[in-house]
Amino acid sequence: MLRIDGLSASYGNIQVLKGISIQVPKGKVVSIIGANGAGKTTLLKSISGLIKIQEGRIVYKEKDIAGRPASRIVGLGISQVPEGRQIFSHLSVQDNIHLGAFLYFKRRNRLEIQKRVERLYEIFPVLKDRTKQIAGTLSGGEQQMLAIARALMGRPELLLMDEPSMGIAPLIVREIFDVIQQLNEAGTTILLVEQNAKAALKVAHHSYVLERGEIVLEGLAKELLDNPKIKEVYLGG
Repeated sequence: MLRIDGLSASYGNIQVLKGISIQVPKGKVVSIIGANGAGKTTLLKSISGLIKIQEGRIVYKEKDIAGRPASRIVGLGISQVPEGRQIFSHLSVQDNIHLGAFLYFKRRNRLEIQKRVERLYEIFPVLKDRTKQIAGTLSGGEQQMLAIARALMGRPELLLMDEPSMGIAPLIVREIFDVIQQLNEAGTTILLVEQNAKAALKVAHHSYVLERGEIVLEGLAKELLDNPKIKEVYLGG
């Protein structure tokens, strides 16, 4: 579904990604693990059209989407759950969710939108209980659920997730990763960027290790869980 070939990106004179190549097959969960500053977020922003790449190809469903504006990329079926959630804290839970449908928010689609909202409330019942609540008053875990729900309103075939476990209590982290598995089982392809290597490898089919802007290791996620280097560096021995 997604293929990245020789992707390089930088911020000014700082080279962040150095000719990386990855593949995300349709219907799979692929994880990118690595330390803070490895370039994981830059990779997702490159795919989403939020930053300009230097060189390389980003091929989605056989079309090179590198350089396309972010709004066009969302329209192609790619949504991102950003690092730090980035919800609209002054708006209600309901308004945040509805904003995820901005590309097709028309009167004739009102019934479809409502059905999609109700489906998301089934996945995240706590959000239904807080539909009128101001989003900034939610807990960190609830805000992460809201960010995921907002992204899903875009009807993505490919969901990009940037550090969904960041700043969340362990119990809620388990809930979030259960949802990731449910979404994948329902047909959503997921590219997951995560510092919590153990959680990411348990839910993924395939994984890449990113260090200082380069892919240094890749393989089946279940095999990387047993890899001595991964255990030492990312799983605490």
